[in-house]
Amino acid sequence: MIDGTRVWCIVPVKRFAVAKSRLTPVLDAQERATLARLMLEDVLDVLMQSKAVLAGVAVVTSDRIAATLARSRGAAAVLDRTDNGINAAVRVAIAQMAEGDGGVIVVPSDIPQVTPGAIAAAAQAIASPGTMAVAAADDGGTNLLACRPAGAIPLHYGPNSFERHSRAATEAGIAVRTLHVPQLLPDIDRPEDLRRFVALESQTRTHEFLSRLGIRERLERCDKRRAAEDFIAAGASS
Repeated sequence: MIDGTRVWCIVPVKRFAVAKSRLTPVLDAQERATLARLMLEDVLDVLMQSKAVLAGVAVVTSDRIAATLARSRGAAAVLDRTDNGINAAVRVAIAQMAEGDGGVIVVPSDIPQVTPGAIAAAAQAIASPGTMAVAAADDGGTNLLACRPAGAIPLHYGPNSFERHSRAATEAGIAVRTLHVPQLLPDIDRPEDLRRFVALESQTRTHEFLSRLGIRERLERCDKRRAAEDFIAAGASS
């Protein structure tokens, strides 16, 4: 349990088989599932290197492969039996892992470039009770949410969640601290996110996998195909 001075880190994970559907234009179903698994492995590697600032790491998921992977890396696995989305899943994990005035850091599994320094910065930002630290994604989402106490605010993952989490904290009288950590900005949801990620040249399983797939060339072909479709559509409507 959280001891009041350190924090648990919670990683919500969708079932690999249905993860990253918006990448369908460039990755097939098996490739998307492999990508989801490798991203989780990269994130867990970093979190397990952050034991000095974490009471523990918990993966919450309805995917038994992901749960087994978490346990093999020394993390706890919380089974999401309802599979009702990320907000419900994180609430389940907080209810099981959080206690007292301890804190929690929620890290998505699709930021494989996250660093131990970013986790340490988040833990430091919520060293005092009544604080929330949040990092925005490029699309206005939330790429890291830290809060002490753990259940101090309602969760609002989804469109514009960065703004909604910040507003919820303010309304609850919780001090809001925005984390400006470059490694927390990009997540991997859409084809254009893949381009930004591979440009980072990170030393991760995820980068190695995408490089082996020739993802840059795939993205170029996807762009040309989309341009051709737009041209045809424009001609048909004129």
